Amino acid sequence: MRRRAHLPRRFWPAAAITLVMLAAGCASDGRDLAEPDDWQTTTTRPPPPTSAPPERVSDSGLRISSPDFEPGAEHPSGVRCDGANLFPNLTWEQVPPGAVELAVTLADQTDPEEPLLLWLAAGIPAETSSLDAGFLPAGGFETLNDYGALGWGTPCIEELGGGRDLQFTIWALGSPAGFGPSAPGNEAWDDVAARALDSASVMMRLS
Repeated sequence: MRRRAHLPRRFWPAAAITLVMLAAGCASDGRDLAEPDDWQTTTTRPPPPTSAPPERVSDSGLRISSPDFEPGAEHPSGVRCDGANLFPNLTWEQVPPGAVELAVTLADQTDPEEPLLLWLAAGIPAETSSLDAGFLPAGGFETLNDYGALGWGTPCIEELGGGRDLQFTIWALGSPAGFGPSAPGNEAWDDVAARALDSASVMMRLS
């Protein structure tokens, strides 16, 4: 058992004087009110800032959007397992010259320190400008996600819980993806980011 530290007897008078001075300094006659701290000015905690902006357009003009939802708005019902369970319609523009392939990811960016890959599609021809809901063009394929599952809806969007920032990102790759179908999601995601010439994002909300 650790012994409690005691103040040596020779320091007692000095300690007593210090305590008296502190008490005097903290005393108030009630006429002067201290300024409240920031946390005392409201009775409810403000909502945390979203971890991802509603949309991010690259400096070169690369942009991704969806006719199914506004940037930063609630997710469309069709992406849920109790709906059509398909990824939404996606469109993009201003793919940079030199891109040989495209990839699209969906990541849970609620915790920016630990983003979670939910879906990754790669092998998309560079001349492609959109994806129809649930369909990949010839050459396109999906990898595993951070749950170790393949394809969209594993897990179901509605099973993720509320208050989620779900971010679609279009990646313009300067060289073909160095992985194939069913590759581990974390390896595929790192490979995509390393080969990207440019990227742009749009976020949908899961309340």
